[in-house]
Amino acid sequence: MTLAVALAVSAVVALPAPQASAQVPGLQDARDRASGLADDLDVAAAYYEDIWAAVEQAIFELEELERQAEQLSEDIVAFDAKLAERARDLFMRGATTSFELLLGEGGPADSIERAGLASVLQQRDAALLEEARAARTALTQTVALVEVRRAELAVLEEQAEEARAAVARELDAAQRRVRSLEALAARQRLIQTARQSGIYSCIMDRRVVSFRDTWGAPRSGGRRHQGTDVMAPFNVPVYAFTSGVVLKRSSSRLGGLGLYLRGDDGATYYYAHLNGYTAAGSAGRRVVAGEHIGYNGSTGNASRSAPHVHFERRPAGGAKHNPYPYLVAACR
Repeated sequence: MTLAVALAVSAVVALPAPQASAQVPGLQDARDRASGLADDLDVAAAYYEDIWAAVEQAIFELEELERQAEQLSEDIVAFDAKLAERARDLFMRGATTSFELLLGEGGPADSIERAGLASVLQQRDAALLEEARAARTALTQTVALVEVRRAELAVLEEQAEEARAAVARELDAAQRRVRSLEALAARQRLIQTARQSGIYSCIMDRRVVSFRDTWGAPRSGGRRHQGTDVMAPFNVPVYAFTSGVVLKRSSSRLGGLGLYLRGDDGATYYYAHLNGYTAAGSAGRRVVAGEHIGYNGSTGNASRSAPHVHFERRPAGGAKHNPYPYLVAACR
């Protein structure tokens, strides 16, 4: 887990920072948040390691207690065997009183010796009984302590699992965020020309799009084409051409599902024939170049066999303007 967190942290630190990205409003804040999340992952990982150190200590103590309980059980078996043997011996010998010891064979001197031996044996019996009693008491206490340690271990294991799960969730979120930022940075392109100046992105993945200059081409009803049809597979993500604010969504017979984006460059961009929107494509939302705002489709007056986005550009305060050269700069 520590290695995984370290990789996540290094991924955040190594996040590419191209010239275009540094100028995109809000993107650096996202990078800072990702770095802060990496610090949180370090803290979570440290907590996880501390918990597992406590778990290992509890396991060690439990194993020691279980060994003690096993040894005490063996000692008690041995004590019981000795006591049983002593009981059998006494039974076979029969009860012996002090008077009988004095009247036994050998005279008074031998009787005194026998009395002393009996006293020693009685003391040994008492000591054996006391050892057996102490062993049973110790075993009872040890078994109780084992149960306490087991309960503590269960709590520690639960805490460790919760910590592990939290780290895993945070790690997954950090990696997904890093990948999202990397993809966003890769879509952006800084363009500095007499016609176009700022940060732009192809409106769909530049690896799958195709388009040509059809500005002014005839259309049904005597109309002229006033945009560029950008062809791509159905439902692929559609991106903000430049940073700006989503003015509104639209729906019409010709354009189908549409979206208007007012760019920071002063121009308004219109997307038609979309299949749907993302939350970022909501009216009033501020977006950055390359942010996912919708999906390619064929709504409105468009062929289902040729999904595409009809893309228009309207300079500030001006009429529609051919977007083809702007798309070429951003997409190729």
